[in-house]
Amino acid sequence: MAKKLFVTGASGFLGWHVFRDAPADWQLIGCWHGNAAGLFPMAEAFQLDLTDRDAVWRALKATKPDAVLHTAAASNPAHCEANKEETRKLNVEATVQLAEFCAELRSKLVFTSSSQVYDGTSPPCKEVPDPNPKNDYGQQKLEAEKLVADLLPEAAIIRVAVMYGMAGTGTNNFLQQWLDIWRQEREVTAFYDEIRSFLSGTAASDGIFKVLEKGAEGIFNLGGGSAISRYEFAEMASVAFGLPQAKIIRKSQQEVALSTFRPADLTMDLTKIKELGFVPQTPWEGLKLLAGKKA
Repeated sequence: MAKKLFVTGASGFLGWHVFRDAPADWQLIGCWHGNAAGLFPMAEAFQLDLTDRDAVWRALKATKPDAVLHTAAASNPAHCEANKEETRKLNVEATVQLAEFCAELRSKLVFTSSSQVYDGTSPPCKEVPDPNPKNDYGQQKLEAEKLVADLLPEAAIIRVAVMYGMAGTGTNNFLQQWLDIWRQEREVTAFYDEIRSFLSGTAASDGIFKVLEKGAEGIFNLGGGSAISRYEFAEMASVAFGLPQAKIIRKSQQEVALSTFRPADLTMDLTKIKELGFVPQTPWEGLKLLAGKKA
């Protein structure tokens, strides 16, 4: 019998990939709020406001999932900075609510947190329980992590690196934006002093299902191999997609008036997730795969 997985944020970038790449022995049911266009074709999903406690409880009681994958979030750091109370309702309060319901229903909870919980000053980042987030988004995610761990010690918390890839027409990410800009013969600005463990959407989905299949508990980093700068990633992407004339402006974070704190180096220690069988892709491997199949 297939295991049932309830996915929040089904119409987001990660949700799209989870639905596309789910192993055959999982039945997925998802929810979305304001972006039905981002759903993977033929996905079984319905509209749900995760801040509506009663509606969420009814949905979980009706679906009776073996596991809940909570990917929904207000994930733009600048938006979180400008809308702290509003974004906390989804990033913290709705997350805690799901943990409470999972405890009552005895459903496994996998919560996708963020590499933004780290301050970027001591790479490689390890899964310490008390990192030092410097922006509101990271602080909200860490607060949610701690509350989930207290309520549901058997939950899995996955700190996800910055993701890239291609998804449906209703989703977007920085790589898709860059490609659109380059094809319009415009320029992209990329920082040479901002290091990330870039993670493809396909690899992110693979890592999540590794955690689910193993019934893993605790905190896990999930990122790509060979952390590089945004500028290096931009150069690789232009080559992988056959855009030799792509215009890339190389800058330092210090040269730009940033609206919120951006950690300098989020190189991830992936030892724990690799022990579950996850094999990290290098950025070049991920980009070549995307350029080859455009999906």
